[in-house]
Amino acid sequence: MANSNPKVLIVDDDRSLLEILRMRFGSSGYTPFAADSSAEAIELVRNDIFDAAVFDMRIDGRTGLELMREIRNLDWGLPVIFLTAYGTIGDAVQAMQEGAFSYLTKPFNHKELMVKVDNAISQNASSRRLLRAGAGENHSVMAETIIGVSEKTKTLRERIAIAAESDASVFIYGESGTGKELTARMLHESGSRKNAPFVAVNSSAIPETLIESELFGYEKGAFTGADRKKKGFFEQAQNGTIFLDEISEMPFAMQTKLLRVLENREISPLGSERTVKLDFRLVSASNKDLLALIDKKEFRADLFYRIHVVQIELPPLRDRKEDIPLLSGHFIKKYAGRYGRAVRSLSQDALEKLMDYDWAGNIRELENVIECAVVLAPKDIIKADMIRFAQNPDKHAQVYREAKKQFEEVFLRQLMGKTKGNISKASKLSDIYRADLYDLLKKHSINPADFR
Repeated sequence: MANSNPKVLIVDDDRSLLEILRMRFGSSGYTPFAADSSAEAIELVRNDIFDAAVFDMRIDGRTGLELMREIRNLDWGLPVIFLTAYGTIGDAVQAMQEGAFSYLTKPFNHKELMVKVDNAISQNASSRRLLRAGAGENHSVMAETIIGVSEKTKTLRERIAIAAESDASVFIYGESGTGKELTARMLHESGSRKNAPFVAVNSSAIPETLIESELFGYEKGAFTGADRKKKGFFEQAQNGTIFLDEISEMPFAMQTKLLRVLENREISPLGSERTVKLDFRLVSASNKDLLALIDKKEFRADLFYRIHVVQIELPPLRDRKEDIPLLSGHFIKKYAGRYGRAVRSLSQDALEKLMDYDWAGNIRELENVIECAVVLAPKDIIKADMIRFAQNPDKHAQVYREAKKQFEEVFLRQLMGKTKGNISKASKLSDIYRADLYDLLKKHSINPADFR
């Protein structure tokens, strides 16, 4: 786990399952808080700060999605994982579209749930605190993220290694999905501050009304709802590295305050007269052209020069396609291990399909495609028809239908894998009538014999 004894909120009105989950999380090094009603869950979030939450999709007559919306008003950055039955697939798809971190279908694998919760804590989508590298920890970032044999990848590795030797501010430019945060983490772990905290902040994910208090912290009573003292991200990063992702999205007025902090290396938390001296390294990133934003009066020129001492530009995947085979192999190994699948490689036609694609979503999109393919593959090889690319996001109705269809197919293939194609066991395990199960398998062209 990325954090020591992280707090996990578990919400389910099935008290037996709730107690099992509480015991499992407790024995796995988490600090669990259990609630068997929406009201209790809301009260817990009102009085504490959690690292992740696990919600049942149905809670005392409400949907978990409704609860998530309400809790987001109290803690906008809490990552939520849903436990969903087959009958609530539509709700699970909508929850993902509204920002839920992930979901698991019942009956679920407890080990897989722990993996998802740990990922949620480490990769918190809203970036309140994505990761802290504590003393003595080794995340092997170099081996895990900068994978490839292309000249662009080799040049990138060399540039990161050189930049890591100094304490100068670094600006990372790259399209979405090219690995800006992972590059920042490499800079941190390769430098002299590696044994101090690494704090990542997604500037675009924090509401404008909260960004100052999140960055600089606040005292108890500083504003309505501030019922405790809280350190801001800058103070959390003391002696370490703070990574400001999507810095181009920071409000213009906030840019002025950030510039002052970078110049003076000190902050005053909201509601406090004290001054906190800071020692940190700044790494920032954006997928936008900051010079163009300066021309539009949307980004401060003086802040640009303060953050732009060293620039690292990340190449898009379409410009380093010779790295796709190695990257794909890495992701196959990762997800085959996570899901207990026998998948080992890509067929030649599948690899050709990957090489011919433009990859607008870059490495993140490739990883998602491979993860889906690993789940869909009935045997040890991923074939071309298992490679699924994203739909046009402008066609909302089509996206929903396709997402639901894909969810259904993944669910059925996992079910066949667990039961080794035994229809009777599958029907009992999924609570789906045999006749309906046969119809669903036929709809998705799934042959149970392939899993025996």
